[in-house]
Amino acid sequence: MFLEDYFLLFLELLSGFSAIMIGLLFLTVKSKNRNANLFLVLFLWCLAWLILTNIYMQFGEDNSIDLPEILDFNPVLFLFPALFLYILVTINKSFNKWLLLLFIPGVLFNLFHIEENSLFEIIDVVLFPVVSLTLMVIAFRILLKHKNKVEHYYSELEYKTLSWIKSIIITVFVLHFFIIFGEISDNLNDFLSDIFSLFEILTTLFIVYWIGYNGFFQAQLFLENTQSNIIKAELIDAKPETIIPVVIDESLKEQFGIIESKIRTERLFQNPNLNLRTLAVSLDLKEKELSRLINQCSETNFYRFINRFRVDEFKNLLESPKAKQMSILGLAQEAGFSSKSTFYSAFKTLEGMTPKQYESSLKKSD
Repeated sequence: MFLEDYFLLFLELLSGFSAIMIGLLFLTVKSKNRNANLFLVLFLWCLAWLILTNIYMQFGEDNSIDLPEILDFNPVLFLFPALFLYILVTINKSFNKWLLLLFIPGVLFNLFHIEENSLFEIIDVVLFPVVSLTLMVIAFRILLKHKNKVEHYYSELEYKTLSWIKSIIITVFVLHFFIIFGEISDNLNDFLSDIFSLFEILTTLFIVYWIGYNGFFQAQLFLENTQSNIIKAELIDAKPETIIPVVIDESLKEQFGIIESKIRTERLFQNPNLNLRTLAVSLDLKEKELSRLINQCSETNFYRFINRFRVDEFKNLLESPKAKQMSILGLAQEAGFSSKSTFYSAFKTLEGMTPKQYESSLKKSD
């Protein structure tokens, strides 16, 4: 073996054994996201099995060793159904047991012995990229739809979890690119084949460690915080009178008053990209402290709190000379809203009418 072959072998072994260890940690750690973690463990261990058995088979062929029959087990068709179900459960999507049927192709292909160059092997080669890419496209669409549906109830912290899951899906597409072009280059150019193999291994290693890092630090946070924020927001929308008032310390009220005054006087709300983190930096506060102050003192979430300033600013602009020069959407953007849909949704929620209806009511009063 050449030096570069040993380097590739080291990276493959690192990926395989790391996937096993990270999977064990996910299996034993106490987490509110435990059900989702079971699917993530399955994904990691299937990946480890593929990597390590591939190394073993290469070693066995090179040394004329009879390989055990157990290595005929191929978990490749279990990989992406497991990752797909992990994503669904993590973003609090209702879990349908019928989705477990996604594992049926993997079960069938391991029940029947697939001989080399047989029809089953050809189907297996075609089925893997089709199934995996289809599931990742569906997962990506679900993720975007979920993000758009509840975007007004998230802080910057919850968006991190959506982002890391999205990055895993994108990385999976990149991995498929290297696998497909690696297979094509095998018969064309040895140098290109080695390059694609290296990138395939590095991408796999990245997936393993990226899942390990983000899975531990953000999945539980996402599950707890987004559920509580969405439920709280729904309560505020539906029956504001049912919210039990919390006794607020006078010092907290004073601190919150200073925060409101600074947001208003410095017009921080006019930044359309404002989020909890950037506001906390502007106010020289920690994110958690600011979030706690907003939740307790305003009895609402971050986005509702900021949109109140923006709606008030829009109403002021509507009665200013700018109203004759700009459209309603232009005034909304001036107030800090980033899109038409966000503006109309926030205005109707807070004012109980559409912006057009409000504008008409001003004209009637004149």
